[in-house]
Amino acid sequence: MRVLNQASEGLYTLLILLVRAHVRMGPMSREDLLTACGADLDVVDAGHLTRTLNRWTELGLFTIHNNLVVLTSPYGDALGKTPDQAEARLPKIARTIALSAENNARIWEAEAAKSADLCRALSWLLAQDVYAIDTSAPKAIAGLEIDQLADASRCIFQNETRWNGLRAWMPYLGFAREGAQMAIDPTVAVRDALSEVFAATSNLTARQFVDALACVLPVLDRGAYWTQVETFLNPARWRKPADGQVSTALSRALQRLEFEGQIALERGADAKEGMMLTGAGGRIWREVTDVRRCEQKGAKR
Repeated sequence: MRVLNQASEGLYTLLILLVRAHVRMGPMSREDLLTACGADLDVVDAGHLTRTLNRWTELGLFTIHNNLVVLTSPYGDALGKTPDQAEARLPKIARTIALSAENNARIWEAEAAKSADLCRALSWLLAQDVYAIDTSAPKAIAGLEIDQLADASRCIFQNETRWNGLRAWMPYLGFAREGAQMAIDPTVAVRDALSEVFAATSNLTARQFVDALACVLPVLDRGAYWTQVETFLNPARWRKPADGQVSTALSRALQRLEFEGQIALERGADAKEGMMLTGAGGRIWREVTDVRRCEQKGAKR
């Protein structure tokens, strides 16, 4: 499976369409679900729609039970009872599924890798200097990939199609902001993860926070997929963050979340448990030893 191949695997807009139809009408046969989504209309690419359903069934969002398409537990309940509610909640659920360990057991394989192409690409981009990278053209990305990968047998995108696929999926999944030049920014994804990160407490040391976040979002600093990609980057061409220093991508997200009042970044005396936030040009923005979850008055997106 290749999530980033838009031509064969589908766009998130088709996934939204399938989920809205299912929530509105309930379990039904594959044929009825596809028909409900317009597969019989000339303006709809029925093959594209079918492949999107197939892929997200393979990933685990849908399952077939008694010849009916159903939303897999617990995702069906989490999506809610109305199509609008489901559409609003779908990005977080799709992100959870795409980042899951069972869908990324073979992160460097081209075939039978489920969502590994997405997680491989996310890990690589989130490890870049978000203030210096040129995301405006596939050629710039291709050149950077070739320059940084120490092992020529490993590849991130392979071709322009997958880069265009990532440009579509990254903002939807909360890892970027759209624009003429896509801004790499995981603020939304990190915000959505805060409840899991602070599951049993409202205060964590900075290092505990980064480690807990890496478990929820393994494409970020010290996460399982980040680490696997990092292993194959040429240290002469890619600057690895120093011990205790976090990436520009995560630093950007933490600064924005503090500005929103979601978290408080505090500096105490225990430097061993601290982290350094990284700004443009690799400069250190600030040192943080503790991260506190602020009282929430309502979710943002």
